[in-house]
Amino acid sequence: MRGTMLIALVMLAGCASAQRTLTYPATWPDADIAVGTHRYQAWFHERDSTILLERGPPMQLARMLAENSTRYAMDRSEAEPVWRAAADAVLQPMGCHATEITGADQMREVSYVCAGPVEVGAEVAARRAEWRRGVRVDDPTAAASSQRY
Repeated sequence: MRGTMLIALVMLAGCASAQRTLTYPATWPDADIAVGTHRYQAWFHERDSTILLERGPPMQLARMLAENSTRYAMDRSEAEPVWRAAADAVLQPMGCHATEITGADQMREVSYVCAGPVEVGAEVAARRAEWRRGVRVDDPTAAASSQRY
C-alpha cells in the first residue's frame, strides 16, 4: 500500500495542481462533510483563503490523494453546487462563503471571502472536533431533480 501511495504522489507531484495540493497540511481533515449522500473531507490552508475538498471518508491527506487518483479515478464527480454546499457548510458558520471552485475529478480547491475580519485559524481550531464528528447539509441538486418529475 505504501508503494502505491508513493507512486501516486510522485506522479501527482509533476503537475502544478498537485504541487499546490501538497501545500496543505498532510494531516487528518479539518471537517467530515456530508452533502446529502455525498461525502467530503476538508482541509483549510494555513496561509491562503482556500479549502481543499476531497471526496470520500476521513483519512490522512496523502492516502486520500492516492485513493482518489487510483480507486476513484474513473468515478463521475458531483455537480458544482454540491461541492459549493460542502464548502459553505463549514464557511458560513464563520461568516464566510465560497467564491471560486477549481479542480476536477474527486478534488476541488475552494477560494473564499469573509464578510468581516475573521481569524480563520482560530475558528477552525475551535470547531475542528465538532466538524470531524460530521457536518450534514442537504444536497442542493436533490430538490432540483425531484421538481422535474
